Amino acid sequence: MTRLLTFLLLAVAIGFLATSGFTPSQAAEPESRRVKAVREVLSHKLKLDLDKKMLRPLIYDDLPAAIKEATKLTVKIDIAPGQGVTLTSSFELKGEMTLAEALDKIFADKSWGWYVNIAKEGDQKDGAIFLTTNSKEHGYKEGTGPMGKEVVKKEDPKTKEKPKEESKASGGDDKEALELLTRAKFQVSLKQNEKAKATLNEIIEKHADSKQAEDAKKLLEKIGK
Repeated sequence: MTRLLTFLLLAVAIGFLATSGFTPSQAAEPESRRVKAVREVLSHKLKLDLDKKMLRPLIYDDLPAAIKEATKLTVKIDIAPGQGVTLTSSFELKGEMTLAEALDKIFADKSWGWYVNIAKEGDQKDGAIFLTTNSKEHGYKEGTGPMGKEVVKKEDPKTKEKPKEESKASGGDDKEALELLTRAKFQVSLKQNEKAKATLNEIIEKHADSKQAEDAKKLLEKIGK
């Protein structure tokens, strides 16, 4: 009887996970002290004067040296395993900016991404900043972090007959809209207004009901339609 009850509970749990779309990779992994320290470094201002430097010396020498000088912390920056990031591409970083802004500025044109890697505490790769070809990754690996967690909302009887409108407000769509808005802002900062306009219009078309769509409209008015 006990075995039968255990089997039934296990079957119910598996059925719930299957219908909810949850996968083990979506579970939030605990962040080590090292990862938390690197996340704090992302907001530190760096003084950079890098003129048309190839990505290889930029991520392996120049940026780590600037981080070390500003924060006394040694941060490893590397290409994520299996990613086709081109180390011979050249970039320019000049002025005072945070590490996160510097990384976003590098990848604004390439539609690349980056995230702080989470590994076992003490592992050399724990807290490393990995560069990827996934533009949806911004600080966190896709499907993880604050924006990757699914938000379960209570069903409102008034909106029960409008499932399509509810789907527009899903966590995944909000995350994509936020990432597009971030990209557009960096395109504006690089004076790439035409690219920024295309990105902003994409937000308005795909995520019309989101807060980011309202922000996109305001930014469009600011840079001129």
